[in-house]
Amino acid sequence: MTVVLAHAPVDSAEAAFGAAVRQASLQGWDLVIANAASHDAPADTRAVGGSTLQSLVERARQEGVQARAVHLADSDAAAALLNLTEKADAELLVIGVRHRSAIGKLLVGSTAQRLILEAKCPVLSVKA
Repeated sequence: MTVVLAHAPVDSAEAAFGAAVRQASLQGWDLVIANAASHDAPADTRAVGGSTLQSLVERARQEGVQARAVHLADSDAAAALLNLTEKADAELLVIGVRHRSAIGKLLVGSTAQRLILEAKCPVLSVKA
């Protein structure tokens, strides 16, 4: 059984990481920490380096959770994360969310909203 954490460099990232580790620990499940960014990762603000993800893996392991990191190179982050949750047969998807205005959601779209609506497993959304 697996918990998937959608990790991105946002204010809620640390809170989402903590929630994902707690859920994985409580249930005795593995944790997959995923970063979804476009093929042009240096220009994508969602991209994080491998050392950042490896640091999160090590922190999870210190809490007794089996963890691994995955980079998903896709221009459609939501589709890549949804695909991962299905391939990993995830029991839970944990995402960090932030407040956005209605106009902001309309103009830019919302990866978090799409994940919440389309994921086949439960989604835990965590605010900073």
